[in-house]
Amino acid sequence: MTSRQPELVRLDLPARYSYLHLLSECIGDMLRLVEGLSDAETIVYNIQLAAHEVCTNIVSHAYGNNSHGRIEITLTLHFGTPICLTIELQDTGKPFDAESYTAPNLNEAQVHGYGIFLINHLMDTVTYTPAPGRNHWRLTKNLFVEGM
Repeated sequence: MTSRQPELVRLDLPARYSYLHLLSECIGDMLRLVEGLSDAETIVYNIQLAAHEVCTNIVSHAYGNNSHGRIEITLTLHFGTPICLTIELQDTGKPFDAESYTAPNLNEAQVHGYGIFLINHLMDTVTYTPAPGRNHWRLTKNLFVEGM
């Protein structure tokens, strides 16, 4: 297999739920570039769900549903070994308090608190870096191709 240059897409979206379909479309279109992707439909759905969860948290918690915020998103499809998709999301809202987060108890029903749990279980690597005036999420999913 010959090495290809990474495929890169940048989005700068208003922090509103109504724009999240654009992110989903980009994820789906990028992953269609990976020939022989194992269990493609499930992988696409899982990555879309994880990215939506981060965006939903940004809209509702970082910006408090203030429609003036923005989410800068960079999607990079790396064709190395392994092939992987990295999604970076940045916002200027209120930082996420990672220190106070506790994973949900799956033996007890609860209404909220599953988002971070889902993100961490759907992606291979999840990092969150708060900085003065800017929050940065980085999600990475390794993609397995049949025959490799």
